[in-house]
Amino acid sequence: MLSRLTLIEIQPTALESFRAKASDDFDLELPESNLIVQDIITEPHLNTYDILVGNPPWANFADLPTPYKEELKPFFVAEGLVPDKRRVLLGSSRTDIAALVLKVVLGRLLRKKGVGSFYLPSSLFFGGDAHIGFRNYTAHHRPFHVSEVYEFSTSKVFENISASYCGARIQMDIRQGFPVRYFREVSGAWLEHSAVPLNRQDDQWRVIDPGDSLHFKSPIGSKLNPAQKPRQGVNTCGANSVFIFDEKPSYLPSEYLYPLVTKEIWHDDSLIPHRWILLPYDPRTGRPLSWSKIEEFAELRDYLNRNRTLLEARKGTLIRAAISKGIWWALLGVGPYSFAPYKTIWEAYGKKQFRPILLGDFSGKVWQGNQAMHAFIPSWNEEDAKRIQKGLLNPDLSSLLKQLNGAGKCN
Repeated sequence: MLSRLTLIEIQPTALESFRAKASDDFDLELPESNLIVQDIITEPHLNTYDILVGNPPWANFADLPTPYKEELKPFFVAEGLVPDKRRVLLGSSRTDIAALVLKVVLGRLLRKKGVGSFYLPSSLFFGGDAHIGFRNYTAHHRPFHVSEVYEFSTSKVFENISASYCGARIQMDIRQGFPVRYFREVSGAWLEHSAVPLNRQDDQWRVIDPGDSLHFKSPIGSKLNPAQKPRQGVNTCGANSVFIFDEKPSYLPSEYLYPLVTKEIWHDDSLIPHRWILLPYDPRTGRPLSWSKIEEFAELRDYLNRNRTLLEARKGTLIRAAISKGIWWALLGVGPYSFAPYKTIWEAYGKKQFRPILLGDFSGKVWQGNQAMHAFIPSWNEEDAKRIQKGLLNPDLSSLLKQLNGAGKCN
């Protein structure tokens, strides 16, 4: 019976640890030929199997070593996870490598009607556009069907893991159908729910409580024009110490200092700034100030020059593009929308309640959100801002966000 089991592992040391544990704990010796050290993505595997059980690595493409990224790009495209190599570098860099491993092993290692059971990051089912390519539910031109998912909450399958994870059962050569049986761990028991896509088949899932309807009584949301695309706050790209201040600095020109949104706005209903942010930008265009304009303000020029080394050392594809053009004082998440006079804004990181509030200005300066902790919709008149806030306060919207598994996460 042992000869029918095969173990594939990319790390030789992990394979040796397994060999020793199987021998010491269970007095078992698997045949040497069945213990295979292999990169299952890049190296062809000759055998096929009835059942796969696995725990593919959980890491975003962006977190991988640069040489390995280059090696993997063609495989992301070949497996339909991204449309082209360029997209791997943009939004799809958030694609988890687990999605690629899964596509490879399901499509190439499982026999007809084979079954796989895997520990997976929940983001494959609840992430946004980054995992649309996984949710076409095909692997190597073969359909697959996610039939059951078990979301772990209290049980710790893996120690020191902050990501949300689940167990999933997948059947090959059957087209995906909905609803999917979805189990949540509650007080030591598994409570069954139903999972359905938001709208399209490849959308992120909604988890419906037992007895609840799949549909809402009325439409949810507010109509937005293209300029009102929801945005995250300002991203300093690791330079908070340069751009963010606990008190408004008197030595910098006040026209480029803005009140920064903090938790006190929601917790204490306080509209007094607790922090300030420096934005060396033209508020009319949302573009960085030219250096010649900065030189009109000696204090600003000297301050930025003192921090030039730190600002030029920032990492990240988008900020490096600005630095390479000589605009080393740039930030991300700044545009005309940042200077709209009204923002319907909410806390977007680690919160379990959705509380959108409306902010105007403080002493004539518009509030700014702080990186991924906040998200907002800009408005250029108060009436429109109130309309949007009213739409977002619909209790059905809060219910929908929880169904999308957003509570307590970064969304």
